Amino acid sequence: MNRKEEIRKEAAERYKDSDFRVPNMYCFIEGAEWADKNPCPEWHRFSECVPEKGQVIIYAVIEADFKIASYQLMQYDPLLPMPQGDNVSWLAVPEL
Repeated sequence: MNRKEEIRKEAAERYKDSDFRVPNMYCFIEGAEWADKNPCPEWHRFSECVPEKGQVIIYAVIEADFKIASYQLMQYDPLLPMPQGDNVSWLAVPEL
């Protein structure tokens, strides 16, 4: 099964009982195809690598047990104290 068939099969299964099956399936398929063409930038864990000093990042702390997420846009400075662990990630913000 190729990716296009996989997307269509998932859309059909997901919306099989929907009152608006066709428009919902169409939107799901279009969204999945767009996401495949525009992959999300990679999130990094601080436990695996750290950003460069002065790099602008999105800093995320996700506490799944409490269903809380905190996001902060910041310029990274290794001298600033920051929580670290498997629930702490960062994403580089591309320069315009």
